[in-house]
Amino acid sequence: MAQIVISSEHIHGAFDKTVAPAAHAHSGDTAVFHCVDCYCGALHTDRMARSDMKVSIANPATGPLYIEEAKAGDILKVEILDIRPDTKGCMSARPGIGAYEIEPAVCRVFAVDPDAMTADFDGLTVALKPMIGVIGTAPAGDPVNTETPAEHGGNMDIKDMNAGNILYLPVEVDGALLSMGDIHGVQGDGETLICALEMNGTVTVRVTVLKDRADIPTPMIESPTHYMTTAAAPSLDDCSILAARKMHRFLMAHTGLDNPHAGMLLSLKGDLRISQIVNPNKGCIMAFPKDVIEIDFKA
Repeated sequence: MAQIVISSEHIHGAFDKTVAPAAHAHSGDTAVFHCVDCYCGALHTDRMARSDMKVSIANPATGPLYIEEAKAGDILKVEILDIRPDTKGCMSARPGIGAYEIEPAVCRVFAVDPDAMTADFDGLTVALKPMIGVIGTAPAGDPVNTETPAEHGGNMDIKDMNAGNILYLPVEVDGALLSMGDIHGVQGDGETLICALEMNGTVTVRVTVLKDRADIPTPMIESPTHYMTTAAAPSLDDCSILAARKMHRFLMAHTGLDNPHAGMLLSLKGDLRISQIVNPNKGCIMAFPKDVIEIDFKA
């Protein structure tokens, strides 16, 4: 299969069906996306003044990639094959943003060793677990900015968006128009400061179009050990219920469990998590372990 490369010249600030494709692919192709950090390179010097940051595009996404076989109503399977981080990462803490009472604003740049997969946090060695913060397809309706997560994907900021995992996204317009960016060297659940270890990076994915798979509750993540349904909503209360109910329906569709028993099993073994609390829509995940019950998901 062919490999496509999309450079960081092709960045944009919204998931939008009118954005011209940066490249074309076929189902089964591998694509490499060169991604820019969430500040679009504006945080470039350690301890620079926040007022000196001139962000041209917030959370820029590289793309979009047009997949020839993708038609509205399909599912796009995105296998995350590799994420290569840059040699530095940056963070910005500022008053009134995130979960903490920050004072004063501080902008930092930290050295990263991409071979050892570690960052130097002022003498503390922090292990990296690179992930994609922003990834999605174009919505059929109005554009959605790259700071907001929704049913098309977008700024999901889920720490499980790592190499070795699979993301299932809806196809709402022909071609799917896949874009991604906002690489994080490492992030905890919640992304509580509003940023992670933000960096440039290169992502390699394989894209496959799935037909007639309404049984997949997108956006959904599959890891070697778990299935994860995701949701985004203005309130965490609504978001948590949406994520849990997606997994409930998924279990009923793939295990033969009836409604009450699927709910019982999820209450025993499902993990309802907050993925982020800082975006315009909050994010939640319901994770279910693969070793509990056999799910015939591939059929």
